[in-house]
Amino acid sequence: RRGGGERMTDGASAGLPFEQLSKFKNGFEKEAMLANDKLLRRDAVKKGSIPAERLGPLIAAVGVKITPDEVEEIRAAITAERKHALSVAPDAVPDAAAGGERASFEDFCWGLTHPDFRATLEIEETLTRFRQEGIQDYTRRLLDPSPQVREAAVRDPPGIIVGDKQAVRSLARELHKVSSHSEDMRVDLALAIGAIAEKPREASGETAKEGERQVKIYDSKALGALRHTLKLRDTTIYMDTRTFNNREPVDAPVEVESDLINICRTSASMNDVRFQDSIPPERESERAFLHEFRRPAVEPSDAVRTAAVLGFSGCADNDSEVVLKLLMHTAIYDPGWTVRCAAMDVLRSWSDDIRKEGPTHRWGSASRWWPERWSPWRGRDESLEHFWEVMSCVRDDPAWQVRKRAILTMAQATNLGNERVLGIVAAALEDGSSATRQAAAKTLALALFGRGSYVSERKHQLLTRVQEGVPHWEAAELASEHAAGRKGGVDSDLVVIDVLVKRCFSQSPTTRRAAAAAIGNVMQRAQFRGDTRALQALLDVVRNDPEVLVQRAAVQSMWKAGIVGEERTLDTLFWAATSHPEPQLRKGAVESIERLTATGDRAGIECLTECLKDPYAEVREAAVRALERASHEGGEEATAAAESMLQDASWFVRRAAARALTMIEPEGERQASVAAKVFGREDKLWYAEVQGYLTKPLFYPI
Repeated sequence: RRGGGERMTDGASAGLPFEQLSKFKNGFEKEAMLANDKLLRRDAVKKGSIPAERLGPLIAAVGVKITPDEVEEIRAAITAERKHALSVAPDAVPDAAAGGERASFEDFCWGLTHPDFRATLEIEETLTRFRQEGIQDYTRRLLDPSPQVREAAVRDPPGIIVGDKQAVRSLARELHKVSSHSEDMRVDLALAIGAIAEKPREASGETAKEGERQVKIYDSKALGALRHTLKLRDTTIYMDTRTFNNREPVDAPVEVESDLINICRTSASMNDVRFQDSIPPERESERAFLHEFRRPAVEPSDAVRTAAVLGFSGCADNDSEVVLKLLMHTAIYDPGWTVRCAAMDVLRSWSDDIRKEGPTHRWGSASRWWPERWSPWRGRDESLEHFWEVMSCVRDDPAWQVRKRAILTMAQATNLGNERVLGIVAAALEDGSSATRQAAAKTLALALFGRGSYVSERKHQLLTRVQEGVPHWEAAELASEHAAGRKGGVDSDLVVIDVLVKRCFSQSPTTRRAAAAAIGNVMQRAQFRGDTRALQALLDVVRNDPEVLVQRAAVQSMWKAGIVGEERTLDTLFWAATSHPEPQLRKGAVESIERLTATGDRAGIECLTECLKDPYAEVREAAVRALERASHEGGEEATAAAESMLQDASWFVRRAAARALTMIEPEGERQASVAAKVFGREDKLWYAEVQGYLTKPLFYPI
């Protein structure tokens, strides 16, 4: 029992065969008898602990062959865990009065079987001849020169091998012979370890207390083998990102790439990458181009490390602290971008379980989440804080594939209304990768939509109140209140809007522009129109922001987020369409007016008629098109305005006017009346070619 009564599960002594338990127990008691002081010797046997410095001879006595550095690593981890347990629940610690520099028998077994340490791969057990021959035969198949033979062995291992820890140990020993086997062989060995490893299972006869995790048993040899393959040195190396040739294709999808191992083998992006061990003072100004990683300690091949990460999907799950910690460490520090991608893919495959179980179920307040030495994260809050810190770090990765995966992982792992996570995702709207920006927008839209019931109820109430004549902004607020009361809350869905509204008033023009554009895109995708906070922010940006590009983004978002006929929104758009000095913004305002003006609205028609006098042809063309939608069929004012534009100097404006007249004038008179009004010979030829299409309601100007 350790750390407030929580049992060690990743490589606990319960996973040892009886033969090894007896061997370790006898060795432990003999080592305890070697103590010089008689009283200490008596207490060691009675209370079950020995001085921590005696672990080395004890490990050697039981026949486990590891280096002195590895012994010291185990000793340091055991004493750190014991000291923490003494600070949390001293009554549960054997021989607590002796202090932290002691080791119990359970500590000893934990150190030898925990996948953090290579010692677990050195523990043997007696094998029958039949079992030994089966392991040797399967190992030979995986070392066969033929890729087809090795692939078949990975895909379809013999049933007698699956779950055999000594078979895993045999493959691990071959996997770590880096100089003896080819890269392709080592890739297949790593995948095979994941395929034959014992799957995670709940410990029989164990029932978790409320607020604590269920005790689980994992294949410590498989975890240890794959973890050793992914081991990184503690020293930092720096990648010069200017030498990283990893350009994003124009049509890069939001979905993740599946065959990472083959991508790693064929990609040339890492061929010319330069790493350096330090930053000389004279190059300090180049720090912005240098990204920190760690050099691999065991396996130099990116493809093999990628396969090792993917192997965890078969022998670990979201409750394995060791693997979760390792994957997050790998996602930040491994220099191979496909390795980092694989780590994010495995984390994402578990993220639904992490979110559904929630922190209350996964973490007990007094227990630690993982026992490793990298940092002393113990409580659930610190553990979750670290998880989001890792995702935030990965968001700055030089590979766009990794950044995209970070967004998709956060989308699945977070609960609704997590403002910190939504802030990280919103920052990705400014990413240089199109796929990452699309993933961020999709994530925010899903977060705003929530589980859908609030949004759908609000939409119904909003439309009902508008039809009843309630002013639009008031209708939106009433609909939100009604939907929240009907559902018992909004699940913090609207935190997305709060995050984006705050970013609309950032010091950075780039941030303001991205946030203003995202409000429209996110609200449109989530079917969430008319939110008063979002619309007020957009109105403020259009009237007050000093940057034209930010104003244009807000104008374009207004028709996506607004409600048809809403007066305050239209007033701002009327002002922008007729008074703003920037032609492109005036054009955008006209296009938003087209979508938000109710058919036959006199104020809208008057504004669009005024825009027909604009000195820029693009604005006039947009105004003509908007008049077509805003006018009733046969409207005299709109008809006269469109006819006047048939004489415009721009052919594009004249074409739009001819098309508008066919839609405004009564059905029976369209072709004859418009044909007589077209201006020049080229207009008549164009009209004759397309007149058969002009009466189609979905026709858009060519």
